[in-house]
Amino acid sequence: MKHMLIGTLTAASTLLAAPAVADTKLVVAGSEAVDSLLDRMAVKFDEILNAKAGELFDVNLIRGQSLGNATQVMEQHQAGSVDVMYSRPDWFTSNVQDFQVLSWGFTFRDREHMQTFLESDIFDGMNQQVVDKMGVRILSVAVDQPRILYTREPVSSVDDVQGMKMRVPGIKAYLKLWETIGTVPTQVAWAEAFLALKTGAVDGAEADASGAYSQKFHVAAPNITLTNHLMSSAHISVNEAKWNSLTAEQQQVLQAAATEAVNWMSETALGDSMATLDKMVAEGATVSEIDNGPFSEKARAGVTEMEAEGLWSSGLWQKIRDLEG
Repeated sequence: MKHMLIGTLTAASTLLAAPAVADTKLVVAGSEAVDSLLDRMAVKFDEILNAKAGELFDVNLIRGQSLGNATQVMEQHQAGSVDVMYSRPDWFTSNVQDFQVLSWGFTFRDREHMQTFLESDIFDGMNQQVVDKMGVRILSVAVDQPRILYTREPVSSVDDVQGMKMRVPGIKAYLKLWETIGTVPTQVAWAEAFLALKTGAVDGAEADASGAYSQKFHVAAPNITLTNHLMSSAHISVNEAKWNSLTAEQQQVLQAAATEAVNWMSETALGDSMATLDKMVAEGATVSEIDNGPFSEKARAGVTEMEAEGLWSSGLWQKIRDLEG
């Protein structure tokens, strides 16, 4: 059975946990803009799950920000009213400090390096921390699109961003990174970022191409710079108590559906990014490449300070850098 909702979830489905039998209720939610890459990943997951075992799960897929922002949905995920969440590992940082390293720019050389890390024992250990500290289990994770810069004025060098008011999410590593680069980090909710750019409350923002296009960043900030400072990743996770309530068959089906959907997202990401940039250009934006060297040097210089402050475990950044991929 299948129910796709874009709106408020009924009290029965949010508050009651169904037993692990046929037609187990499964609340799936995130906070991504409708039709963004992660939103489409969630739709794909829903389709795969119903095709594989529609008789095992009664799925309620809640799209958009009907349940709130990412932090609010994560809280509901931990509490168990959201069984499955689609999001980015960055949002585990409030409880597992090591995930802050994913938000530190220029840590990963390229997509291959990032995926090697996500499949490593290092990441497995971080996932176990998520289980132990948050009661949530990452079922599958993969690299998606690089994050790039959107600004009201052109950027041709690191000098151009000095003192720039940069929109960032409420994640400490983002704040510290852009402070280290020389900008003035400004926390603005994702849903309010376009208005902040349009009105000049912030001068710039950063995001992957699909996410930025869904929010029309390129309309308010038409200067796009391919900094590729972060290799984003996306995951599908399950509430641990819910996971433990499922039968072995249900766990296997849920795991397989998550893996297939996340892999689809990763394969789609690169082509989507290029096609989306082309659409932005057609709609009036300008896309420019840039020498990342000066940015990278500034970011690297802040690693020792970040580890001294306990932003992530000492030596973790170098362990990741040493991975071959």
